Amino acid sequence: MGSKKVNDMIKTIKDYGGDIKESCDICVIGSGPGGGVAAKELAEKGLSVVLLEEGGHFTVKEWDGKPVKGLIDMYRHGGATGTMGNPFISLTLGKCIGGTSTVNSATCFRTPAPVLRKWRDELGLGAMTEETLNPYFDRVEKIINVTELPWDVLGNNAKIVRRGCEKLGYTCRPLRHNVKDCKGCGPCQFGCQENAKQSVNVTYVPKAEAAGARIYSNCRAEGIMVKNGAAEGVEGSVVEPKSGKRVYGVSVRAKAVVVSCGAMITPSFLMWSGLKNWHIGRHLQIHPAGRVVALMNETVRGWQGVSQGAYIDDFEDEGIVMEGIMVHPSLLLAALPGVGHRHKEMAVKYNNLAAFGVMVHDETEGRVLKGYSPKRNRGIVATYMIKRSDADKLKRAVAYLSKIFFAAGALRVYTAISKMPYLDSVEDADRLLDLRVKPNQMEIMAFHPLGSCRMASGPKQGAVDCGGESFEVRNLFVADASLIPTSLGVNPQITIMALSNYVADGIARRFGK
Repeated sequence: MGSKKVNDMIKTIKDYGGDIKESCDICVIGSGPGGGVAAKELAEKGLSVVLLEEGGHFTVKEWDGKPVKGLIDMYRHGGATGTMGNPFISLTLGKCIGGTSTVNSATCFRTPAPVLRKWRDELGLGAMTEETLNPYFDRVEKIINVTELPWDVLGNNAKIVRRGCEKLGYTCRPLRHNVKDCKGCGPCQFGCQENAKQSVNVTYVPKAEAAGARIYSNCRAEGIMVKNGAAEGVEGSVVEPKSGKRVYGVSVRAKAVVVSCGAMITPSFLMWSGLKNWHIGRHLQIHPAGRVVALMNETVRGWQGVSQGAYIDDFEDEGIVMEGIMVHPSLLLAALPGVGHRHKEMAVKYNNLAAFGVMVHDETEGRVLKGYSPKRNRGIVATYMIKRSDADKLKRAVAYLSKIFFAAGALRVYTAISKMPYLDSVEDADRLLDLRVKPNQMEIMAFHPLGSCRMASGPKQGAVDCGGESFEVRNLFVADASLIPTSLGVNPQITIMALSNYVADGIARRFGK
């Protein structure tokens, strides 16, 4: 059966005429890089699988590349989620078939070897070796077609940063992306209009359904059924897409449950389901990030090309990675400094703007709280009080990247730091390096929540074991970013997918027929 025909069979709210009652071997909650992978791998091994996804199902037919529609349709709360702290940090989450993979920038890194070593040494995760995980990385990367794109497809934005790096002796490399026949149309974060991005919604989910998985979108899981200390199913609701209000009931009986709601939802969901492990919701790390925008004396047209095309890792030893990012003018201009005529002058020169991002390998740990009931449209309550050391990394990253832009010929740089929102020279960047900047004087964003149900060798160190199974409830597994024990320092998509495959293999060995 062709993937298009299979994908059209995913059930949405218009297909439901009453309560949903299902019985299966494995119920998977969430269809992103965790749940989509688990569902496909388990179904292909002969287990009966039901997958529940709270968000809707969208395809290239609905994608127009415009932020407003994309945010409303495919992001949780229209992209207006985040962590409370010093300052509030915006943390956008996908809510649709394919999860955040549908709306991310398709950037692919394997788990760094030093990170795996830390997991083994500090958390007793002896199985987390490159030898164990490389076959999973290979498998995932083949299915989603991880590749390196040519500079012409990456666009002028990336070329300008490469030029600045070459003048200063740094190295700017193309990022690896999960794409096929990408032409660099730009709005990766609002649905790939070319259908080139090989996200979970166009790879793993169709394969899961082809293998027999029953996939229900617009279905919100609201609690785990537990009997005699073991998971035996999921209860929830069919929800109206815009309001999140209950339309019908959902009841799925299963031999095991895989929770893949993401690091901001999974811990809260588990707490509402009665789990008490101290580590659930703790150890949240998010890779705090910022942007640097440069006004160039040349036409850039930065929105043309891959939105996140290249990276710089020369400052990796300082816990800093730089990755290209360019977005639609309706988003970028709204975030830049200035008002009135001054802001208008900048907007008129949008064709001449280039942008790049900075990201911190964080030491800070935040916390996801129990929050609002899952029946109340998934309210998220999380705290993240960024350490001064991490905030200082972010400030240094902005200064370093500003110097790269000036070396490339920038006329002015916009920093998103309130004490120095504009830089007009390399000397200004040096002054920024020496400037004392408080965390709440910086605009900070994040895209990679991790660790809030971390795996470890025992319940005194984590919430789940190396196979993703809860220390409290048998047959209850976690397969998403929340089980990743620590900050990675790189984009987590491939790590999530590989670990989910690893967890699924363990489940299949136990429950396989």
